[in-house]
Amino acid sequence: MKRLFLSIAIIACMSLTATVGAQESRRGGREVAKELNLTADQQQKMEAAKADMDAKMKELRDNKSLSKEDRMAKMKELREQHQAACNNILTPEQQAKAKELKAKRGERMKDGRKGKGRDGKSTAMRPYRGQMDKGILAQHGNRMKDLNLTDDQKQKIKALNDEYRTKTKELSQKHRDDLNKIYTPEQQAKLKDMRKRPARDGKFAFNGKRGSFNLDEASKAKLKSLKEDFIKQKQAVELSRIAPDAQKQKISELRENYKKERRQIMTDACKAKENQPV
Repeated sequence: MKRLFLSIAIIACMSLTATVGAQESRRGGREVAKELNLTADQQQKMEAAKADMDAKMKELRDNKSLSKEDRMAKMKELREQHQAACNNILTPEQQAKAKELKAKRGERMKDGRKGKGRDGKSTAMRPYRGQMDKGILAQHGNRMKDLNLTDDQKQKIKALNDEYRTKTKELSQKHRDDLNKIYTPEQQAKLKDMRKRPARDGKFAFNGKRGSFNLDEASKAKLKSLKEDFIKQKQAVELSRIAPDAQKQKISELRENYKKERRQIMTDACKAKENQPV
């Protein structure tokens, strides 16, 4: 546990783990600790520097009197102070090695922006993992692989998923039919008209379904392009080395802008549809 804490401390000093998960942080921390060949005294100082920064960062996060801008500015100042403290602990050779490792990580991040992961494989489909229509195996990805399922188990799971989707579809249809038995013809007509209009969040509800099922091809293309741009921008922020809080804020802004533009496309499509001659 002590070695793990040290590894994380070293990585934090070098600003190498701003955008990676905990598992990768631990693996990268061990590699960096080994590469820098720290002495016992350096290890203790690194741990102390990391603990001091964590305490000050927590104090800043808990300080509700600060504005978001002031908090971000103070966090940036703390990181700079922490970086300087780490540089004072490392020898010139270790600092040079740390910069070299940081540069290598930068190259890996560039590959990620180009659509390649650390294993060199395309990341284009990563944002779409976990969709329900691909079943549980696709949804859980590597977590299911860890179960070491047999072929027989996989087939049974797939059969259950298919059965579940079929029954869900049948139940949804039955539910709509039962509701129509309750509604008057006038209410049914009004509901049908309401489904052709954008909902509050800007999404359509054609034929009782949410989405863009009856959109014209041009609007579908705009939505697809908008979503792809949002995903690329979001991934770029996630791969950047900015502070976690700043990263979260940037992604939130991107998401709000995406929703706003998506809503506008939906609204324009709805107006165009209503103006079409019958």
